[in-house]
This record gives sequence, C-alpha cells and structure tokens, in this order.
Amino acid sequence: MHASRWFVLVALIAVVLCPGLAHAGKGYGFQMWAATTYVSPLSERDRNLSGVTNAVKASSEMGYQFGAELRGGPIGLALDYLHAKHELQGSSGLLGTTDFNPISASLYIHLPTPVVETYVGPTVSYVNWGDLTTSTGTQGVDAKLGYGLTLGADLPLGPALAIGAGLRWLKVDASTDNVPTVAVDPLISRLGLSLRF
Repeated sequence: MHASRWFVLVALIAVVLCPGLAHAGKGYGFQMWAATTYVSPLSERDRNLSGVTNAVKASSEMGYQFGAELRGGPIGLALDYLHAKHELQGSSGLLGTTDFNPISASLYIHLPTPVVETYVGPTVSYVNWGDLTTSTGTQGVDAKLGYGLTLGADLPLGPALAIGAGLRWLKVDASTDNVPTVAVDPLISRLGLSLRF
C-alpha cells in the first residue's frame, strides 16, 4: 500500500476509535494539519564513483506534509507523511534525482507556555526513497529507518483552527547498489494550518 494511503488509514482509525477525546477540555483532543515544508540536508560524504571522488549531497527543496496528533493532557502522539523531491549532487555535477517520503511517528511533550502552545519530542521515521533517476536510467534506493527530534509551536486562531510551525532534525542516509551510503540528515522546517476536533 502506498505511504500516503497508510497515513490516511491510521488517521481515520484514530478519529473513529477516540471520539471521547474530542472537546474533552483544554489539552485533550485530536488535530490534523497540512503544511508546506523546506527540507535542508545538512550532511555530505565523499564517495568514489567511477574512479572520481565526489562530495555527494542532496539538494535543499520545498515539499509538503500531512499529519495528525492525538493528545491527552501534556502528551501527544503524532503521525505524519512528508514528500519532497531531491537532487543528488556531486562535485562533478548532478548524479540524479529521488523522492524523500518519510512516514514519522513522534511523541510530543507539550510545554506550559502562554499564548503559543509549544512542544518537543523524539521522532522515528520510516523513510521511503523514490527510485534514483539518472541520465543512464533508474535504480532503487533502499528504504531506511531514521530517528531525530521535533520542536514546534501552535498559535490558536479559535477553538477549531491554529497556525503551526516546527523544526525537525532526522538522522538518516540513502544508498543504492551503485552509490554507496550517503548521509542526508535533513533539517525540516514546517509552516501550516491545523484543524482541531
């Protein structure tokens, strides 16, 4: 099943199984969001490709994210799906393009701050990389498990709507049969709207 379909299925199950949390009071409930993202890989690695040493790095790109959080008091469990398309660049030029499609689970600890609701917590991601498309064809990129940290803040615009922003750092790499492991380690920034139930 495609990654986005898994996310929609999990979000729907959460809505169906947890109706008692809706409107249960401050700090309890369910929210879904859509956001635009900027994915900026922080790492690069020297690799010998066809006898040439390349400093291989993924490009920084815009993308989008859909997510949902189920919260009870100061603790929230969030699931999200992100999509962005990246170029793998070497010192000799473009090596190819691939998609970055992590499905992430995060445990958010909401902090007692006024006006803006802030949270922080660990994140685990199953990263699906799309096929690497090069001038000579395509090749599969191995799916990877990544981990990291998420920091975010929501500004409520009323009982059912909020503006959300966040930062996430992931420790993850990419590899194919012809391109050995390349560290990516992206910093992901997010800005979007949340709908609360």
